[in-house]
Amino acid sequence: MANDPIKDEVALTTLFEIYPKVVQDNFFLNSPFLAYIRDHCTVPFNGGDYIQNTFLYASMIGGFYSIGDNFNITKPQTLAGTVFDLRHAEFNVTEYKENIQVNNKGPLAVFSLIETDLKNAVLSMSALIAIAMARHGQAAGGAVLDNRSNAINGWSEAINDGLTNSWDGNVFTTYGTATRNGVIGSALNSIPAWVGDETGAPGMITYNALEEAYQDACIGNDEPDLMTANKAAYAYMKERIQTQQRFAQEKDPIWGVTSFRFNNAMVQKDDYFPSLKYGKNDAILGNYLTSNFISSAAPASQSNLPANTTIQPNEVIGMFNTKHWLYRVSNDPEYGGGFTGFKPAQDNTRVAGQVLLDSTLEATSCRTQKQLYGINA
Repeated sequence: MANDPIKDEVALTTLFEIYPKVVQDNFFLNSPFLAYIRDHCTVPFNGGDYIQNTFLYASMIGGFYSIGDNFNITKPQTLAGTVFDLRHAEFNVTEYKENIQVNNKGPLAVFSLIETDLKNAVLSMSALIAIAMARHGQAAGGAVLDNRSNAINGWSEAINDGLTNSWDGNVFTTYGTATRNGVIGSALNSIPAWVGDETGAPGMITYNALEEAYQDACIGNDEPDLMTANKAAYAYMKERIQTQQRFAQEKDPIWGVTSFRFNNAMVQKDDYFPSLKYGKNDAILGNYLTSNFISSAAPASQSNLPANTTIQPNEVIGMFNTKHWLYRVSNDPEYGGGFTGFKPAQDNTRVAGQVLLDSTLEATSCRTQKQLYGINA
């Protein structure tokens, strides 16, 4: 039974203090990869039924000949295209009018409830997109492809060859509705690199593995300019590769995070990147926890991935040539990350509005990207 009076003398005669006057964020993480893509690769979507990217996949007919030979004047098909559409995302903000119009106001309102909740919704949206960029946006396709048909088209489907599992266990036989290894051959292929052993167990990252993967993503002087990993793989790279080397540290001018260089690529750690050690599976934001899977029956031999084996992906590294990425975002004020405004309910004082974003991620050159997984300490 409560004492009478309920409050003591100090509580009745003394105001409490909120200090510091800031809402400390103890939930959201940082994504330099998303910041980099937003700054370097964002292209507004101005309208249309879908997005098409046209690419060259074959040469013209020709070769050496002898005098008098007839030429083959057949006109070959050398062009194809990928097709994408924007995907829709929303985060809801609900308030009660009594709280925002009567209670949370005036000099005693240390924080604005509306501003705090709107900021939370924007941070939630950013986290969702950061996590989704490492996944895919395809419908279910048998046992090797889970259903994410409402999500953006992330890099796990772009950096694939139609034969080998990506870090999430999926094999993507199509990209942008174009079929890999068919008429277009390997034009849209990038073979994922397995770092572990023939039993499916993860392995130690080595300089050789990184250098060979990097060179595989180079076409002439067109090289990856960004490498990203979660904190575990980032640390393993620094611990294992030429441990005697003093890495040249630098600040990312966009995000301000500390990074180092590997060849021409800036190496950054991203809290939302796929990881066994630091990843999570959130019902709303998404899954960036790596999980075991059974490898395909015929992965590419260059991947070093054993067939029909339980694979432990553990930690993941992405090598990106950001000149060949497009982050398409609607130019509509609401659907480009805006707020719809509050809409009142019909039978109470509740009001609700949504932060909306229509976007997708598109690789215009898959072969100049690379993913590595199966990385352990």
